[in-house]
Amino acid sequence: MQPDLGFVQGVMDAGGDTVNRCYQCATCSVVCPLSTNESPFPRKEMLWAQWGLASRVAGDADVWLCHQCGDCTKYCPRGARPGDVLGAIRANAIKYYATPKALADMLSSPGGMWGAVVAAAVLWLIVAAIWSQVTGEAFPFPEGHIEFHKFLSVIPIDAVVLPVVAFVVFASYKGIVSFWNDISEGAGLPKSFNGTYPAPPIGILVSNYLIPSVKEILSHERFKKCGQTAERTKGHQWVLIAFIILFIVTTIVMIYADVLGGLLGIEGFHTPLALWNPVKIAANIGAFLLIAGIWMIKSMRDQKTKEGVLKSSAQDWNLIWLIFAVGITGLGSEVFRLVHLKFLAYPVYIAHLACVLILFLSLPYTKFAHLIYRTTAYVHQRWAEDVKAGRAGFGLEKPVGTDEH
Repeated sequence: MQPDLGFVQGVMDAGGDTVNRCYQCATCSVVCPLSTNESPFPRKEMLWAQWGLASRVAGDADVWLCHQCGDCTKYCPRGARPGDVLGAIRANAIKYYATPKALADMLSSPGGMWGAVVAAAVLWLIVAAIWSQVTGEAFPFPEGHIEFHKFLSVIPIDAVVLPVVAFVVFASYKGIVSFWNDISEGAGLPKSFNGTYPAPPIGILVSNYLIPSVKEILSHERFKKCGQTAERTKGHQWVLIAFIILFIVTTIVMIYADVLGGLLGIEGFHTPLALWNPVKIAANIGAFLLIAGIWMIKSMRDQKTKEGVLKSSAQDWNLIWLIFAVGITGLGSEVFRLVHLKFLAYPVYIAHLACVLILFLSLPYTKFAHLIYRTTAYVHQRWAEDVKAGRAGFGLEKPVGTDEH
C-alpha cells in the first residue's frame, strides 16, 4: 500500500476529522437507506480514508451516491460521523478534479468566495463605465426611467459572461472525463483495445442513462429515503426547480434581447418585460422558489447541526449564502426598479450580476460541483450495471424498451 498522508490530512481539514474513530463495526452500512448489498457504503470508504488510499477513494462512485442523510452518523457507536467524512472526501475530490486547482482553493474559502464577488462587482462597474462612453448615458445612474439595459446592454454583458461560460464548460468537461475514467477503473470495467474505458454512444448515453438519472434526481427519490434529514427534500427540490426555471427564462430573454433586439436590431425587443408577461411571471416564481428553498436548506442545516446529525463546513455555507444572495439581489433589483429608487436599483443590480457570475464560475470548483459529479455517478452506476451484465459496452447497447435491455 502507498498511504497518502496528504489525502488523510485534507479529509480531516475539510470536516472529516473524526475518521480515525471508526473501528469497522459496519453499523453505518447497515443503517444507510441508500447502501446496497452489492456495493455497501460508507464502511469501505471509512477504511480507505483511514489508510490514506486516495486512489481507491477517487475511483469509488459510491462516494457521490451518498447523500449525507445523517443516519450513519446518528447510529455510529464511536462518533466517527461517516456522513461528514464522506462529505469531506467529496470536497477534496472536487479540488482533485478542478482545473486550475488554485481556483478551487480560492472559492472554497469564505474570504476567497466573497472576495471574488466583490472583484466581479468592480469588474461590472468598470465595464458599465466604459459602456457609458459608447452609449452616452450618464454613469453610474442613467437619466430617466430605470432601465438596466441602458446601464449594461446585452453586448457588454455577453462580452463578460460568454468567455466565463466557455471556461466553465471546458473545466467541467475535463473534470467529468477524469472522474468517469477513475470510477470505471474502480468499478472494474474492461478497457477497450486502445487502453481507454468504453463509454456509451451519445444517443444511448442520453436515452438509456442520462434521462433516467435526471428523472430520479428531479424526483429526489434517494433524498426521500433519508431518515435523519428527510425534511430537506422539499428545499432541495425547490432550489433545483428554480434553477431550471431561471435557466429557461434566461435563455428566452437572451434570444429575445440579445438575438432579436441586439444582433438583428429589431425595435421593441429589449428588457424590462412587463410584469404580466409569462416569462416575467416565470422568473418571479423561480426567484421565490430559489429564496424559499435555500432558506429551508439553511434552516435544516442549522437544526441538524445543533442536533449533532450534520457538521456543516465552510463550503456548505458558502454555497447556501451565495445562492441566497443571487435570489435576494435579483428580486431586490426588480422591486427597486418598480418603485423608482435608482440609487438602490443600480447598485443592487450590479451585486446581482456579480453573484450570478461567481455562482456560475463556482460550478466546477465548489460544492455546486455536486450537480455534475453526482449526476455523472448516477449515470455511471446504470452504465456499469449494464456492462457487467453484458448488456452494454463495446457495441452491445440496446435502445430503451427492447427485450434485451
